[in-house]
Amino acid sequence: MRRGMFGSPLIATTVLMGLIGAPTAAAGDNDCDLLLPATYQLESVFNTIAPTGTPPWVAAQVRAPLSPLHNLSSPPGIDLRIRSNMVASQIDNGDPYRPATPERLASDLAKARDLIVVVRDWCAP
Repeated sequence: MRRGMFGSPLIATTVLMGLIGAPTAAAGDNDCDLLLPATYQLESVFNTIAPTGTPPWVAAQVRAPLSPLHNLSSPPGIDLRIRSNMVASQIDNGDPYRPATPERLASDLAKARDLIVVVRDWCAP
């Protein structure tokens, strides 16, 4: 009798752990489905940015493709989202702790462009 009493919870726990682990793996697999389109949108916007002067409304164009990237689990995707948001904050001077300067914008933009390459390499088959 005890054998059945311990066996059922053990089986149920094993099945539950398998189900809980499955979505996590699937989320990482689907990251590229969101990342790759975002890289092309970001690259297009990045090509319009000039460290010597970019209209503040361009920051919204940088942030727009970042929305779907908030629940990603891939390190390159997370890094790209954070760095691209830093670019947007430099454009509209939206971060009071990190005032906008042409040098910071140029640096953040270069790092964000490098991360686009990293993401594309990470997603390559």
